[in-house]
Amino acid sequence: MLKLLGQPLFLITLVLIFLILGKIFAWLRTLTPLKNQDSFSVLSHSQTNLTKGAIVPATLEHPVNILVLGIDNSGHPHKQHYTPEEAFAGNSDTMLLVRLVPQAHQVNVLSIPRDTLVQLPGVGIDKINDANPRGGAKLAAQTVSELLQGVSIDRYIRIDTEGFIRLVDALGGVEVNIPKKMDYTDKTQHLNIHFSPGRQKLNGQHLQEYVRFRHDALGDIGRVQRQQEVLKEILHVLLQPTTIPKIPQILQVVKENVDTDLSVEEMLAVAQALLTSDRRQFHSIMLPGRFSRKDEYRLSYWICNFDATREILSRYFGVETAPIARSDTNLSPPRTLKIAVANATGKPEDGEKVVSFLRGHGFRNTYLTNHEIDTEVDYGRKTQIIAEHGNPDAANAVSSILGIGEVQVASVGDILSDVTVIVGSDLIEKLSH
Repeated sequence: MLKLLGQPLFLITLVLIFLILGKIFAWLRTLTPLKNQDSFSVLSHSQTNLTKGAIVPATLEHPVNILVLGIDNSGHPHKQHYTPEEAFAGNSDTMLLVRLVPQAHQVNVLSIPRDTLVQLPGVGIDKINDANPRGGAKLAAQTVSELLQGVSIDRYIRIDTEGFIRLVDALGGVEVNIPKKMDYTDKTQHLNIHFSPGRQKLNGQHLQEYVRFRHDALGDIGRVQRQQEVLKEILHVLLQPTTIPKIPQILQVVKENVDTDLSVEEMLAVAQALLTSDRRQFHSIMLPGRFSRKDEYRLSYWICNFDATREILSRYFGVETAPIARSDTNLSPPRTLKIAVANATGKPEDGEKVVSFLRGHGFRNTYLTNHEIDTEVDYGRKTQIIAEHGNPDAANAVSSILGIGEVQVASVGDILSDVTVIVGSDLIEKLSH
């Protein structure tokens, strides 16, 4: 996604979609939010005139936070049709907080693992994915806000499992790289997953099985990373010229499988903000935390690291937070940073060479990680330096020592590290001279 947001193809395709929206505006007017409410106070009303046969889209004047929920309604796998209440009553397998910052042309995305430990009203300790079935989008938004230091939630979007499957099928399938053999059967979750490793095109049913797989060491955290990968691939397919003739079918899927309290005017304003976003200002972060220990809770939870989260909220989501007391202020960054080195060159000795180099320059807590890397598609040639917890300063410190590497704010490497260095052949060439 980081690569695609800056490409001319992205802009051209969105412009075409904007023009098509003008022809289907009559259909958009039939969408009715679940509750009556005013438009964003941040909309520029001077640009919201809607004239017959044409649209002058509204624009955002100030940042907006949107909660995106992917709802699991797979509890009845043989049911052909769901009522709206049934379709959106399931657990939220995917939870994203998206912040659009129009002045900076910035898009910030925080992924919240479904197993995150929270306090639900009238329930007590629970997993955050249980908020939606207990109280719908309203309780889900309230729970996210309370977890994240009172961050404002302006609007929400919910898409159900069937909508995800139909969208992928409407696109003709989506190609992903499956890094390892996957075999998992869970009758209670109606999962029967069997995949061989390799890059392959999956239909909607198989792709949703892939993103729901969690039967490995990282559990739900690995699933969050796969979701980010799949979202990138879906965007790639959406932005192909061959997708344009499929737009009416895609819109039908949206009409039948998406629930939102965004008005039509607000949808256009959001689209405009995405249209003008800068790929270098796209930040994808996962809620920092750790797995619960067996001696803490009967169930497995993801426990939020509130110190690291406050820094993310302050930097990317406009939340004013109290200063964090630190006990390691006398330690230099090289001694405190936890750096994972993932080798994408295919030569084991290359990863070891980078670990040795970084340790020799003071980054003592540097180690090789076995995090699966797609050596053929995303990396291979160019080195990537990933700021895992939204701290670009840490990634830039590593980049300055290496003298090479594109810094990204994402959560696609070793999530338990501060920085992941994905070694490309360009870095090995540089270190060899």
